[in-house]
Amino acid sequence: MVKVSYIVNSITLLLLFISGWKISSIIAELDFSQERLTEFNSKVAGITLALEEAKKGQVDRLAREKRKNVELEDQNNAYVDEVLDLTRKRDELKQVIESNIKENEELSATIQKNKVSLAGADTQIEASRQENRRILLTIPNLQAEITNLENQILNERKRQKDLDLEIATYDMETSILKDHYKLTISALRKDFYERPWLDRGERVSVAYSKVDLKSGLLMLPIGKNYGFEQNMRFAVRANGQSICQVEIKEVAFDHCVAMIIPLMGNPNKLKEFTKLDLIYL
Repeated sequence: MVKVSYIVNSITLLLLFISGWKISSIIAELDFSQERLTEFNSKVAGITLALEEAKKGQVDRLAREKRKNVELEDQNNAYVDEVLDLTRKRDELKQVIESNIKENEELSATIQKNKVSLAGADTQIEASRQENRRILLTIPNLQAEITNLENQILNERKRQKDLDLEIATYDMETSILKDHYKLTISALRKDFYERPWLDRGERVSVAYSKVDLKSGLLMLPIGKNYGFEQNMRFAVRANGQSICQVEIKEVAFDHCVAMIIPLMGNPNKLKEFTKLDLIYL
């Protein structure tokens, strides 16, 4: 844009220089014509004086002077025609100059209008650049907010999984306790008629019905009918392997709920066997 403005200004200066040069040439020609006219007037005055002297003098000289006067008049007419022609050319050049001046004014107005338009465009470009810079500055904050939201989503998903696991564990515990309650009610009557005894070191083979490693509960299908009592501790074995130790927490006539003692053996192996050997400690 700056280059275009520079070219337009250079063209304008060149046109103004040419117009000035033409005007100077016309003025020089007019000055020359004026000098010649002055010289001619001087000659006419001299001739007039000579005629007056000739009238006082010789007739022949008057005739000669008349001829010269005629020649000078013809020359004067020629000079007048030349002056008229120069005047016409001057008027034509004046019109050309006025036309050029008008064109220069129109060109200057167009240039000024273009400058105003360019200034408006520059303002819009600068505003766009500032808006782009503002957007670029907000991008890190937006990315940080997105990362924070993603972390919150991950935390909420983890919390949901934990809640689902707790709900599942709660359902398992509730199911075990419900079964224990039902079996307890059904076995209360038999509890008064059968009460076997269990000596320390005695082995009892059972098939467990339910196990929840998360809560550490093991439900066994035997109870007081085999001499099990609350707080009794047993070593759990299977196929000759020591698995863990349990402590009876709730006991009914034909079933009980045992708690797996932590840090004693490997309770995960309980799911590998269907029959267990309980040794009373």
